[in-house]
Amino acid sequence: MQTLIPLLLLLVLGGCSLNPTPDNAATLDSQAALNRFQEDERLRRFFEEARVVVVFPSAWRAGMGFGGGYALGTIYRDHQVVGVARMWQLSVGANVGGQRYRQILFFKTDAAFEAMGKASNEFAGQAHAALITLGGATNPGYHPEVAVFSELRGGLLLEASVGLHRYEFVLEN
Repeated sequence: MQTLIPLLLLLVLGGCSLNPTPDNAATLDSQAALNRFQEDERLRRFFEEARVVVVFPSAWRAGMGFGGGYALGTIYRDHQVVGVARMWQLSVGANVGGQRYRQILFFKTDAAFEAMGKASNEFAGQAHAALITLGGATNPGYHPEVAVFSELRGGLLLEASVGLHRYEFVLEN
Protein backbone atom coordinates (compact mmCIF):
# COMPACT_ATOMS: atom_id res chain seq x y z
CA MET A 1 0.00 0.00 0.00
CA GLN A 2 2.81 2.43 0.88
CA THR A 3 4.43 2.04 -2.55
CA LEU A 4 1.06 2.47 -4.26
CA ILE A 5 0.48 5.99 -2.86
CA PRO A 6 3.53 7.63 -4.52
CA LEU A 7 2.80 5.87 -7.81
CA LEU A 8 -0.81 7.09 -7.81
CA LEU A 9 0.35 10.58 -6.85
CA LEU A 10 2.79 10.64 -9.78
CA LEU A 11 0.12 9.48 -12.20
CA VAL A 12 -2.45 12.00 -10.99
CA LEU A 13 -0.08 14.95 -10.78
CA GLY A 14 1.70 14.08 -14.00
CA GLY A 15 -1.62 14.14 -15.82
CA CYS A 16 -2.83 17.45 -14.40
CA SER A 17 -2.94 20.28 -16.86
CA LEU A 18 -1.92 23.70 -15.67
CA ASN A 19 -4.34 26.35 -16.86
CA PRO A 20 -2.36 29.48 -17.81
CA THR A 21 -5.20 31.79 -16.78
CA PRO A 22 -6.21 31.53 -13.12
CA ASP A 23 -9.95 31.50 -12.51
CA ASN A 24 -11.61 34.10 -10.28
CA ALA A 25 -11.83 31.87 -7.21
CA ALA A 26 -8.13 30.94 -7.41
CA THR A 27 -7.15 34.58 -7.89
CA LEU A 28 -9.26 35.66 -4.90
CA ASP A 29 -7.77 32.90 -2.70
CA SER A 30 -4.25 33.90 -3.73
CA GLN A 31 -4.96 37.58 -3.11
CA ALA A 32 -6.31 36.81 0.37
CA ALA A 33 -3.18 34.76 1.16
CA LEU A 34 -0.96 37.51 -0.26
CA ASN A 35 -2.72 40.08 1.96
CA ARG A 36 -2.16 37.83 4.97
CA PHE A 37 1.57 37.52 4.22
CA GLN A 38 1.82 41.30 3.71
CA GLU A 39 0.56 41.80 7.29
CA ASP A 40 3.68 40.05 8.61
CA GLU A 41 6.28 42.73 9.39
CA ARG A 42 9.10 40.17 9.13
CA LEU A 43 8.38 39.82 5.41
CA ARG A 44 8.38 43.54 4.57
CA ARG A 45 11.97 43.50 3.25
CA PHE A 46 11.20 40.56 0.98
CA PHE A 47 8.17 42.31 -0.54
CA GLU A 48 10.26 45.43 -1.14
CA GLU A 49 13.11 43.54 -2.82
CA ALA A 50 11.15 40.93 -4.80
CA ARG A 51 10.72 41.20 -8.54
CA VAL A 52 8.41 38.15 -8.68
CA VAL A 53 6.21 36.68 -5.93
CA VAL A 54 4.48 33.29 -6.10
CA VAL A 55 1.65 32.58 -3.64
CA PHE A 56 0.19 29.16 -2.84
CA PRO A 57 -2.95 29.87 -0.76
CA SER A 58 -3.74 26.29 0.22
CA ALA A 59 -0.98 23.72 -0.03
CA TRP A 60 -1.25 20.28 1.53
CA ARG A 61 1.12 17.48 2.40
CA ALA A 62 0.53 14.04 3.89
CA GLY A 63 2.42 10.87 4.45
CA MET A 64 2.99 7.59 6.16
CA GLY A 65 6.52 6.47 5.36
CA PHE A 66 6.12 7.82 1.86
CA GLY A 67 4.51 11.21 1.46
CA GLY A 68 3.31 13.74 -1.06
CA GLY A 69 2.03 17.24 -1.37
CA TYR A 70 0.41 19.58 -3.86
CA ALA A 71 -0.47 23.23 -4.30
CA LEU A 72 -1.85 25.50 -7.00
CA GLY A 73 -0.92 29.17 -6.86
CA THR A 74 -0.63 32.53 -8.56
CA ILE A 75 2.42 34.37 -9.94
CA TYR A 76 2.70 38.14 -9.40
CA ARG A 77 5.16 40.44 -11.15
CA ASP A 78 5.09 44.13 -10.26
CA HIS A 79 1.89 43.53 -8.22
CA GLN A 80 0.02 42.13 -11.26
CA VAL A 81 -1.14 38.55 -11.83
CA VAL A 82 0.99 37.16 -14.64
CA GLY A 83 0.41 33.41 -14.43
CA VAL A 84 -0.19 30.29 -12.40
CA ALA A 85 2.11 27.97 -10.49
CA ARG A 86 1.95 24.38 -9.35
CA MET A 87 4.04 22.73 -6.65
CA TRP A 88 4.21 19.06 -5.88
CA GLN A 89 6.48 16.97 -3.75
CA LEU A 90 7.31 13.40 -2.91
CA SER A 91 9.12 12.40 0.29
CA VAL A 92 10.42 9.33 2.07
CA GLY A 93 11.41 8.97 5.69
CA ALA A 94 9.84 9.08 9.09
CA ASN A 95 6.56 10.85 8.43
CA VAL A 96 3.00 10.34 9.54
CA GLY A 97 -0.04 12.60 9.26
CA GLY A 98 -0.99 15.56 7.14
CA GLN A 99 -1.11 19.34 7.13
CA ARG A 100 -2.37 22.33 5.18
CA TYR A 101 -0.37 25.51 4.82
CA ARG A 102 0.10 28.70 2.83
CA GLN A 103 3.39 29.29 1.06
CA ILE A 104 5.02 32.30 -0.56
CA LEU A 105 8.14 32.43 -2.72
CA PHE A 106 10.07 35.65 -3.26
CA PHE A 107 12.39 36.05 -6.26
CA LYS A 108 14.79 39.01 -6.24
CA THR A 109 15.40 38.77 -9.98
CA ASP A 110 13.65 37.53 -13.10
CA ALA A 111 16.70 35.31 -13.70
CA ALA A 112 16.17 33.52 -10.35
CA PHE A 113 12.49 32.99 -11.19
CA GLU A 114 13.30 31.65 -14.65
CA ALA A 115 16.03 29.36 -13.30
CA MET A 116 13.67 27.80 -10.76
CA GLY A 117 11.00 27.38 -13.40
CA LYS A 118 13.44 25.52 -15.65
CA ALA A 119 14.78 23.22 -12.93
CA SER A 120 13.00 19.89 -13.07
CA ASN A 121 13.27 18.95 -9.39
CA GLU A 122 14.74 20.34 -6.19
CA PHE A 123 16.11 18.10 -3.43
CA ALA A 124 14.91 18.94 0.06
CA GLY A 125 15.47 17.72 3.58
CA GLN A 126 12.80 18.71 6.06
CA ALA A 127 11.64 18.33 9.61
CA HIS A 128 8.10 19.21 10.71
CA ALA A 129 6.08 18.91 13.86
CA ALA A 130 2.56 20.29 13.58
CA LEU A 131 -0.58 19.93 15.65
CA ILE A 132 -3.69 21.76 14.43
CA THR A 133 -2.28 25.28 13.86
CA LEU A 134 0.56 25.10 16.37
CA GLY A 135 3.94 23.87 15.30
CA GLY A 136 7.24 24.59 13.74
CA ALA A 137 9.15 23.64 10.65
CA THR A 138 12.62 23.86 9.29
CA ASN A 139 13.68 23.48 5.68
CA PRO A 140 17.46 23.51 5.30
CA GLY A 141 18.79 25.28 2.25
CA TYR A 142 18.99 28.88 1.18
CA HIS A 143 19.55 30.68 -2.08
CA PRO A 144 20.48 34.37 -2.02
CA GLU A 145 17.89 35.35 -4.66
CA VAL A 146 15.00 33.12 -3.55
CA ALA A 147 13.21 33.07 -0.18
CA VAL A 148 10.39 30.71 0.84
CA PHE A 149 8.03 31.13 3.79
CA SER A 150 5.15 28.94 4.95
CA GLU A 151 2.27 29.51 7.34
CA LEU A 152 0.66 26.47 8.92
CA ARG A 153 -3.13 26.33 8.55
CA GLY A 154 -3.88 23.06 10.30
CA GLY A 155 -3.24 19.37 10.58
CA LEU A 156 -1.26 16.79 12.49
CA LEU A 157 2.12 15.89 10.97
CA LEU A 158 5.37 14.52 12.36
CA GLU A 159 8.10 14.29 9.77
CA ALA A 160 11.83 13.90 9.24
CA SER A 161 12.27 13.10 5.57
CA VAL A 162 14.06 13.75 2.33
CA GLY A 163 12.29 14.33 -0.92
CA LEU A 164 11.87 16.10 -4.20
CA HIS A 165 9.97 19.33 -4.76
CA ARG A 166 8.89 20.47 -8.19
CA TYR A 167 7.64 23.93 -9.09
CA GLU A 168 6.05 24.60 -12.47
CA PHE A 169 5.27 28.11 -13.70
CA VAL A 170 3.06 29.06 -16.63
CA LEU A 171 2.95 32.72 -17.61
CA GLU A 172 0.02 34.31 -19.39
CA ASN A 173 0.71 35.32 -22.96
